[in-house]
Amino acid sequence: MVLFLVMQFVWKYIDDLVGRGVEWYYIAELLFYTCATVVPMALPLAILLSSIMTFGTLGEHNEMAAMKSSGLSLFRIMRPLLLFMIFLATAAFFFSNYVIPVANLKSQTLLKNITNKKPALNIREGVYYSGIDGYSIKVGEKYGENKEKLKNIAIYDHTERQGNLKVIVADTGLMQISPNELYLDITLYNGYSYEDMIASNPRDKKKHPFSKTSFSKSVISFNLSDFQSGDMRENKKKSYDMLNIFQIRKVVDSLDTGFDKRIEEFNSQMTSRYAFRVDSNNLDLTFNPSRLASMNTDILQNIQAKDRTIAVQNAIRIARSNKTFYESTELEFKYRHKIIARYLLEWQKKFSVSFSCLVLFLIGAPLGAIIRKGGMGMPVVISVFIFIVYHVTSYSFEKLGRELVWTPFIAIWLANLLLFPIGLWLTYKSANDSAIFNIEIYIKPFQNMLIKIKSRFSK
Repeated sequence: MVLFLVMQFVWKYIDDLVGRGVEWYYIAELLFYTCATVVPMALPLAILLSSIMTFGTLGEHNEMAAMKSSGLSLFRIMRPLLLFMIFLATAAFFFSNYVIPVANLKSQTLLKNITNKKPALNIREGVYYSGIDGYSIKVGEKYGENKEKLKNIAIYDHTERQGNLKVIVADTGLMQISPNELYLDITLYNGYSYEDMIASNPRDKKKHPFSKTSFSKSVISFNLSDFQSGDMRENKKKSYDMLNIFQIRKVVDSLDTGFDKRIEEFNSQMTSRYAFRVDSNNLDLTFNPSRLASMNTDILQNIQAKDRTIAVQNAIRIARSNKTFYESTELEFKYRHKIIARYLLEWQKKFSVSFSCLVLFLIGAPLGAIIRKGGMGMPVVISVFIFIVYHVTSYSFEKLGRELVWTPFIAIWLANLLLFPIGLWLTYKSANDSAIFNIEIYIKPFQNMLIKIKSRFSK
């Protein structure tokens, strides 16, 4: 199972790993860490398949019937394996909590540094490349023996100011790596450079001034020192899937504390926005409950007639400003909620992976005893189908948790909680030798109903 999932990873990133001049041991190390990261997906599938094959083989060779005839129930037969599954689930939890975070950190760091080893190879046709800090590069077409010749080039320079304020476009170009491999040189031919100017006069800002420069040849050098770090294992930050449960809890507590402070700051900002004074009339309009009774119910009547239009306009302006501020803050708070939810989802996933091993064993063992087929035929088909259902439902529910539709607990555990009763039901049916896969049992009620209908029409 691990080999099958690792091959999927290899085919996905084959273009990013081959032809970059990276030492072989870095590739081997990346594949080794990738094997560890796919264990949470491979282990439940392996347990499901092995349990179906084991009990299916026992049923196919009548060994299950022999054990039952000697007085052993299905629960008694499953007891040693169930104890082993509990031990395996416990080991899976510790593996998921202590080994997988380190493997994720190492594998993602190696993959990122390997793919950035030669960023010239990452610049693809029709796709913006932002791997070089401060620049965004788009190429319409790459041709030539080594794909070094370019057409329809657009380079956005963000080194001085954020935003697309400086753009360089050219019809053709030539991309080369310097001999010391420290710079990526792009020679541009027949192009223009556009740059928005910052107007000192506020009236000139509405005119959106910019400068335009044409050139027949221009060379731009990009510093690649960040991609030549030597040690590709170097990493500066950790993500949510690179932490154990204790580190995740610590990060969540820190995020919650910062979120609470941000809410208090927002409340104080909005409170201060609704307290104001009109100095021209020396009229204090700060909200005071003791003065509310003496004021006119029509707010505008408390303001002089000549100032009412200005007051309405100011009120509309303040309301629009507050609405914009509310909407931006709402997006910020939602983003903070999503970040916290990602950590909580990962925290719950550490435990759910272990529980899924038990759930899929309770489904696979009775299914194998019922279908009575061993080998790699029917068991593989059934196990893959069940695992696809489990994987799709768990991934869909997790996505609902990331979008804050469900709580992290429900999003991670609902797939297991739905399959667990099915496993218990299958175990009960298998223990009582119920032929739940006998199609005739389900067809017979409809056949009897059809016979009754025919008899009534015949009369």
